[in-house]
Amino acid sequence: MKLPKNNLDEMQEHKLLKIEHNGCWFAIWSLLAAIFIQLSLFDEYAIRSIAAEWIILMCLCIYLSVSCIKNGIWDRRLKPTAKTNLIISLVSSLVSGLIVSVSSYLKYHFLIGSAITGGIMFLMVFVLTIFALTLSMKFYYKKISTIETDCEE
Repeated sequence: MKLPKNNLDEMQEHKLLKIEHNGCWFAIWSLLAAIFIQLSLFDEYAIRSIAAEWIILMCLCIYLSVSCIKNGIWDRRLKPTAKTNLIISLVSSLVSGLIVSVSSYLKYHFLIGSAITGGIMFLMVFVLTIFALTLSMKFYYKKISTIETDCEE
């Protein structure tokens, strides 16, 4: 099937890309909100209630990450450095640890157990996030060097 010719001018194309960009970020934040709301509402079978949202969110995140690295794009504002990776990992693990601690306390009313559960979640998320960001950074720098080598030739 032959696609019709693009009828948009450059300004319209730019606006459409911005609309799609905002829609993608809206989808990501909405899926995260839906996951957190469902986790807080459903005690039993919480994993079953968030499975669809989790799968869609992970597919979207993996697609965006792979596409950006494949095209040599890291971020608009952040630099791919170890310091940035450390800060992002700390923030994400703190948020995750706090959410799990509060959720555990609200369910079981046991402060020490909730703190330990939150601490374990903090460590797991920190290790996984720093590993994923470091690995992504290595792939990014490899792709950038490939792009620069191709440009020089």
